[in-house]
Amino acid sequence: MLSELTNEGWIVVEPPEREDSPSCVARYKGEPIKAGVRTETIKDTENVMHYKYRTGQYDLEVKIDFDIGRGQVKVEKAEGYGNES
Repeated sequence: MLSELTNEGWIVVEPPEREDSPSCVARYKGEPIKAGVRTETIKDTENVMHYKYRTGQYDLEVKIDFDIGRGQVKVEKAEGYGNES
């Protein structure tokens, strides 16, 4: 899943479903997106939550804007893994 989202910019996603595992941070086209280790808290306020995770060879950013009710993810190859797919 993460490989197909790599370098696509910010992508609108759906929230996890109730039965999803705790590592699931969102769903894209019905499929769960699982996060690894949180590496950075970019913003965590009443209105916006924005975290960065390392998931295998990918950096996964998850941003939720509670004011507009929209979740987004951005996936990039992590440093040290190169840019080849």
